[in-house]
Amino acid sequence: MQTEEFRQIVEEARSAPSTLNTQPARWRRKGDTILIGCDPAAMLPVSDPHGIAAGLACGAAAEATTLALSARRIGAQFTDLWAQNDRETMPGLRLAARITLEAQTDPDPLARQLPERFGHRGPYEEGEVDLYGWTRRDAILVTDAARRDWLAELHDAAMMAHLGRRDARRELVSWLRLSPRHPRKHLDGLDRTALRLSPRAAVEARAMLGPLWRPAQMLGLTERLAGEAVQIRSSAVVALFHRPVSDSPVRAGRACLRLLLEASKLGLAGWPMGVLTADRAAREEIAQRVGLDPERRLVQAIRLGRAGARPARLVRRPVEELIV
Repeated sequence: MQTEEFRQIVEEARSAPSTLNTQPARWRRKGDTILIGCDPAAMLPVSDPHGIAAGLACGAAAEATTLALSARRIGAQFTDLWAQNDRETMPGLRLAARITLEAQTDPDPLARQLPERFGHRGPYEEGEVDLYGWTRRDAILVTDAARRDWLAELHDAAMMAHLGRRDARRELVSWLRLSPRHPRKHLDGLDRTALRLSPRAAVEARAMLGPLWRPAQMLGLTERLAGEAVQIRSSAVVALFHRPVSDSPVRAGRACLRLLLEASKLGLAGWPMGVLTADRAAREEIAQRVGLDPERRLVQAIRLGRAGARPARLVRRPVEELIV
């Protein structure tokens, strides 16, 4: 593989999703091997103290890499290295996975969806969606309005509890790019467009998540800021993505990206509701209510719906930051 081809592969694979668009995955090529590392500077120690979301992101990035290779008919052997907690092979990073290039292979059918997938916070377009062709057996699909209402209320309650912590608000604000002059507005984090906020709402959010949280809370304004019930209720379906309890975050992240790509193939855009799985009480309530097998773990709740046109561009770090 030539250097320019490797750069193109990383450029395609960087489209993989991550919580708050932190993009913790880093790539390194050594001969016929590609290493995926996780950058601790792009992790969320408050919201994700055990690194599960970061591992999911790196797993998704690794799967995106194998798909980009597949599109070029390059086979790949994947090795999950997350559990080794290796921080020496890629100094300053936690080694997540190794991809070894193999003989020529047929393209993975989902590879063509990689440049088509995008996230959409909502609200979504009205109307029923056709789920014919959905093959995922690791997701419980919530399509009825009553249970979507329940998930919407559960989500907003968990989010308010989370944002009630000053350190959680500070961490969130550090990844928001609500000012048009923010130096990393086009590189990472979530900007006003991704959050579907008007200019005025963006200004209000910056103030309320900062010094005005307590006064805003007393006036009952924080629920309107943090709530996503309208978007959740407008979704056509909520996918409750679950994996074996023995799965590492990296392995689960690979499967999660494939789920999102399959949804994209059906014309659906997704948005993760990570607080429902980060909050233990909410996660357990969902698992109990939907009858999830004790040997399975609820990894992510993702709302899905029709979103219309794809954004003009995805906010992503330059390849120069990602190849180390």
